[in-house]
Amino acid sequence: MMKCKLRRGLCCCLATLLVLGSFTACGSNTKKDDNASTDNNSTAAEESKKIRIAWWGNQVRNDTTIAALDAYTKEHPNITFETEFSDWSGYWDKMATQAASDNLPDIIQQDYAYVSQYQEKKQLANLDSYVNSNALNLADVNDSVLEAGKMNGSLYAVVAGVNAVSSVYNAAMLEEAGLTISLHPTYSEIKELAVQIKEKLGVSTEMPAGEWAVQMMARDKGEVLFDSKNSKLGISEETALEYFQDIKEQIDSDWGLTVDVIQEASTAGVEGSPMATGKSWSMFPGSNQISAIRNANKDKIDIVMYPKTDDAVNESMYLRPSMFWSVAESSKNKDIAVDVINYFTNSETAQDNLKAERGVPISSKMAKYMEPSLDEVQKQQFDYIAKVSEIAVPIDPPYPAGSNEVITFLGELTDAVRYKESTPEDAAARFIKEANEILANKGQ
Repeated sequence: MMKCKLRRGLCCCLATLLVLGSFTACGSNTKKDDNASTDNNSTAAEESKKIRIAWWGNQVRNDTTIAALDAYTKEHPNITFETEFSDWSGYWDKMATQAASDNLPDIIQQDYAYVSQYQEKKQLANLDSYVNSNALNLADVNDSVLEAGKMNGSLYAVVAGVNAVSSVYNAAMLEEAGLTISLHPTYSEIKELAVQIKEKLGVSTEMPAGEWAVQMMARDKGEVLFDSKNSKLGISEETALEYFQDIKEQIDSDWGLTVDVIQEASTAGVEGSPMATGKSWSMFPGSNQISAIRNANKDKIDIVMYPKTDDAVNESMYLRPSMFWSVAESSKNKDIAVDVINYFTNSETAQDNLKAERGVPISSKMAKYMEPSLDEVQKQQFDYIAKVSEIAVPIDPPYPAGSNEVITFLGELTDAVRYKESTPEDAAARFIKEANEILANKGQ
């Protein structure tokens, strides 16, 4: 299995790139794209082409991406797009099917948990030659940001935006209940707020669950979710047990969401989340989702850091690629696909349409360009990333082969504890044993 290396300086370098206090407004009011669509003239002379592009997400992401693609077509009338949009789970099932038949889209939205696995199967195009020729202009992107998309020293994925795990809450509900929340709450603080909000407002509380919850608990204790180098879990059974005990506590409590509400929300997306439907005052998404969450909520929302365990010994917050753009190795239109990614990265018009929904732009020039036009919610996102950058520590290594199966298994065990089909002790023991078996088999 090919090894993927990230520079340990990722977060501290990103801090320099992203702190909002360093942003300055652009002097010109006209749209000027810095080396965006560099092959514009040659492309225009070519025959009409239809480019397939796929992404997962919510309706806001769908709308903003289509708007950006329409703007690209306006500049390149011979280029049109066949878009493939779906939710998270459906997306990866579809990509797996298409990969098996060598029919991947030209442009693929990729995730940190999957990108190295696709590259190891030689399904992603090496982008180094495009960077060297400046067809893919990454001059204004910090080297450490680029490292997130590099495998074996070559670039296979371009970060689409920078975000961080977060706690988003209904600020109007907290205000009505006469309560406040700290910038970096503990689990105990969240639970204390949960009890009071239930008593005062009758509203339940969503708590962290799944991959990020286990990952962040592990990081609090100086562990990692995956020991990628050795194709095994990097967490202890004690950490796994703490996670499953927390899941049981939520279900057994008077303040936690009920199983039926959790199950209904599992396929409802942001628009149908418990927070959007008024059944919860909290949720724990990536910070780039704040615009979609705001659109789904009538009340004012705000954002603080992901909760830490009460006995945390390490800082666990980190800056992460929200997602990537990659080009399929099987694509017959690689030059155009790269130009579209270049447009997403360097075009002011693209930023106007994409609205930072995938996170803070990786180009320092585009981040500066956006500052004067940020709406209230976008400013919350940028400000939050600036705060995280002040304390962020390095990201975990890219996930190993088999990690997606392990994450699915974690979800199954989480549901088993919620439905009282398993005790936390049995779930923790099974997770450690069977997850390591999955990873060992995939790593061979």
